[in-house]
Order: sequence, then C-alpha cells, then structure tokens
Amino acid sequence: MAYGRVALVGAGPGHPGLLTERARALVEQADVVVYDRLVSPRLVMHAKPDAALLYAGKAPGCHALRQRDIEAMLVDLARDHALVVRLKGGDPLVFGRGAEEAAALRAAGVPFELVPGVTSAVAVPAFAGIPVTLRGVSRSFAVATGHAGDGLQTHLDALAGAETLVLLMGVAEWPRIAEELAARGVSPDTPAAMVEWGSRAKQRSVRATLATLAAEAKRREIGSPAVIIIGHVAADASLGAWFESLPRFGERHLIFASSMREALAHATQLEAEGAEVMACTWDRARAVRVAEMEAAVSMAAQGRSVGFALRTALGVEAWYCAVQRAGLDLRRLGHVKLAVVDGYVAQAVRERGLVPDARSLGEMARLPVEVWFVEAQSGGRDADAEAACAASGADVRSLHLLEPRLAPAVPERWRPCLRAWRDVVAEWLADGPAERWALGDPALVRPLAVEVGLGGDALRRADAFGLAAAEAAYGA
Repeated sequence: MAYGRVALVGAGPGHPGLLTERARALVEQADVVVYDRLVSPRLVMHAKPDAALLYAGKAPGCHALRQRDIEAMLVDLARDHALVVRLKGGDPLVFGRGAEEAAALRAAGVPFELVPGVTSAVAVPAFAGIPVTLRGVSRSFAVATGHAGDGLQTHLDALAGAETLVLLMGVAEWPRIAEELAARGVSPDTPAAMVEWGSRAKQRSVRATLATLAAEAKRREIGSPAVIIIGHVAADASLGAWFESLPRFGERHLIFASSMREALAHATQLEAEGAEVMACTWDRARAVRVAEMEAAVSMAAQGRSVGFALRTALGVEAWYCAVQRAGLDLRRLGHVKLAVVDGYVAQAVRERGLVPDARSLGEMARLPVEVWFVEAQSGGRDADAEAACAASGADVRSLHLLEPRLAPAVPERWRPCLRAWRDVVAEWLADGPAERWALGDPALVRPLAVEVGLGGDALRRADAFGLAAAEAAYGA
C-alpha cells in the first residue's frame, strides 16, 4: 500500500515568532494537521482552508487519546492524504514522544520527516528573563522530565550536581522533587523559578528558592504547563521582564475578517508588541466559490464592458486570482471597472497596483458598463450597491463567493477528534476574554461572531496599520 508522508513538527512553546520556516511551510501545505494541547491555536492559522484539523491533546491526568491511538491515527491518515503534519509543542524529540511516533511510522512503512522545534526548556526561561547559561554563573545546564513514572528518581543523584537544572512537566511532582534535591545536598536557598504558559499572553512566573518555590507557586496559583528552573541563573535580573514589558503583553485580540491572509498581516503587527491574536475569517468558515468569479472574468476577457462592485478584501483577492488564472494582462483590461465604497477594500485594490474607478454609490451609477457583478458576501446581497449599479442602465448580477464548507474526509474512528474552525476559535476564547475587531465593515463579519458564540457583541473596527485606534472610519 502506498502511503503519504507524515511530518513530525516542533511548534515551539507557543509564540508564533518561534515557529521555524520549515514548520510553517509544512503546515501551509498539509492536508491534515494533528495538533496537541500545548500548540497555540494561532499557529494553525497557517493551515490551508480545506485542511482537516484533528485535536490529539493531552492534559495532566486527562488524555484525549492514548499514545498508541495517536500513532495509529497517523498511520491511518497517511493512507488517504499526501501530507499529514503532526504539530507538537516544543521540540518533538525533547520529551515529546516524537521518537515513538517516528518508530511506529517506520514500522508501518510510512515515510516521515522530523522537524526540530524551539524547545521550551530554553525558550520559556528566556521569555521570563532567565538565561539557562551565564558566564561566571552557569557553564552548563541539564534538562529532565518531572514525571514520576519516567525514572526521575534514579537520575536525581546526577541532576543534583547540575549547575542549572530545567524541569519540564514537573509541577505536580515538584514538592517531592525539591525535597529529594535538598536531601542530595542542594542548598534550600538555591534560587529557583517556575514559568507558566511561557511565551503566551497568559505567561506568569515566580522566583523563589528551592525551599519556598512550591509554596510561592501555590500562593500565586501558578500551575501546569510550566517550566521549572533551579540554579543561580534563576536569580539573575540582568535581562529583566522584557517580554512582560512589551506594550501589549497580556492582551488578547480576536480579529474577524473576510480572509486569513489579511488577518495574518494584522496579527503580525500586534504580536510584535506582545499581544496574542486569533482570527475568524470567511474563507475558513466557508468554501470560496471560484466558478462564478472566473465566469465573470471570462466575460471581461472577451472584451465586454464589465464592472465589479467588491465589498471585501476577499472579493478583491478572488477577482485578482481569477485574472491571474485566466492569464490576463491587467494593462489590457481598461474596459473593466472596479468599484468599492469601503476604504479598507479600496486599500486592498491599491495594494495590487490598481486604483478603484468608483468610490461611492453615485460614481457607480455613472460608470458606463454593460454588466455589473456585485459581490454578495456571506449570503447577503447589497441592495444599495445593486440599485446604484442598476441606475447606470447596466445588467446587474450577484456574485456569490461563499458556500458551505464540507467536513474533511477522515476515517470514522477519528471523526470525534475533528475540529471545524469555529471550534478552534471557541477553544481559544475559552482561555479568557479578548478584544474583538473587524477588518472592513463590521456588519459583513458579524455573522462569524455569532457562529463562535459571541452573539450580538459589538465589533470595533480596526485601522490599516494595526489596532492602535479604538475606532477608524474609511470611505469616501
């Protein structure tokens, strides 16, 4: 039997900037993405709109799937898909059980690729301002799992001698581990730190000593997932709280937009200032119909005087892609008119080197065209735009870009793990409140907010340069 390929990919500790180029490229190409609890949902925004998303998360004491089931899932999915990405928090080979999954794939004859990720053992302390090595303080560091069942007890003698010790998955066992280290000669006054959800908006950290860290973490209600650092580097303050000092640290923003491309562009600006971002877009919630747009562009290619009234950035993108697929030279389309009323959509047109022919309903009514195609976004027609186009004496046709998205085909056994995009967004929202923004006309994306359980909550409009302004008006 011929199999597709499985990529075991490290996603880093959660911050999107720590996703490697190779990891992002594979996520963008994947037919299926299998992700776990420690993978930030933000990273899944890079997946193809029609990719199947399967959740295989594990929480302490509560596993959605057993490890052997995950291995069986990967083999099953490789039978029907060209590329399956197993996206794992941190590095897949640093306590990520990536070696076990790779061995299972190899035994089944499934081709696989291993993509290292930025390990939380180094990145999380760094985001908390703690270097794992420091000249004159620590020339080496050891990394260990804090799981009691992983043979930690037998290795404590060696670990007690480490200049810097980094423990992953050790929160539940930490009080006992601290006692065992003290019994092996580690001073109770040795600096120690615990960092929860490192590199994410909800990152919290506490610095104490070997003897007091457990009590301090409990008092601050810091828990799993967390990285524990023991050694004199944990007392170093030279790096400061650089991440937590970023201007938007702790902020969470949910962007509603017509396309993921525009949402990602805005997300990057916010994330550079420390915010955490998620997006819900029409091209994820629905399938984009290309046939109607291609037929309209084909009419223009035949020399007909055609106008396109576009309401969203997705409409602009769909039109431009249809022109490219038709192999048309934009310089020969002078008889084609583009009309946009919203300034945000006009900007999307200008970004492609074009200038809208009409920026108001009045200008649309005066343009001499034979046929107007008016974008009907999210199933709703724009009565005002259609009336303005009809006033020009042209034939007016609605251009429907969206249709229901069919559930991806996966074996019945794994369907309970399947996640629609609204599920991914809802799970992200369950982590805490978020500011809600719209790119473009909020009325056009408000149905998306309803789909993820936000009801009629107001959406504030974002400007074109990030989310610095509380409100921004576009148009005429």
